[in-house]
Amino acid sequence: MHEYLIPIHMIYAFSPLITVLFLIPYTMYQHYKYQEIIVRRVVIMYSFIFYLILMYFYIITPLPTFDAVLASPLAMPVQLDPFAFLRDLKEQIYWTVTGTGSVNISHSAWFQICGNLGLLFPFGVYLRYYFHRNLPQAIALSFALSLFFELTQLTALYGIYPAPYRIFDVNDLMFNTLGGALGYRATSWITRRFPRIS
Repeated sequence: MHEYLIPIHMIYAFSPLITVLFLIPYTMYQHYKYQEIIVRRVVIMYSFIFYLILMYFYIITPLPTFDAVLASPLAMPVQLDPFAFLRDLKEQIYWTVTGTGSVNISHSAWFQICGNLGLLFPFGVYLRYYFHRNLPQAIALSFALSLFFELTQLTALYGIYPAPYRIFDVNDLMFNTLGGALGYRATSWITRRFPRIS
């Protein structure tokens, strides 16, 4: 599971740069707009920026070597079957019931689905609570962010790598977008004790 800690290590390493490039300009803008610095708005925006960058590091890491990518190219860099997750779940259930195979839970169908739902769940919360978007906007923005992540993988990190090292998966698009929508719907329950953001 150590590979899932890599994005956390990276974001803390880049935190001073994040502060300079994003938080300081936002704080200046807020002071110009409201004639004061509203601490809770700064804190929420800072957490939102950290969340987005953490998600970005999550979808690009661990970074392989160029030699590893060339030595083991993906057999299918694009997966466009919207029902592939059903087949994966069927195999997962078969393995679980019959005991004829072993499954690494960190790479199981259940883990992939829940992980993709959870990836943009907070995004939906931020969109409703802080940015005051409606549900169609939240769905569209969640889809757009997920598509950006998938294209980042498909283009081999914008051409830096000689070939893609992660698959462009339409199922990821579906569950990421659904996760954003679920986050939006759950916002009123999650933030019921939070201060109102005007």
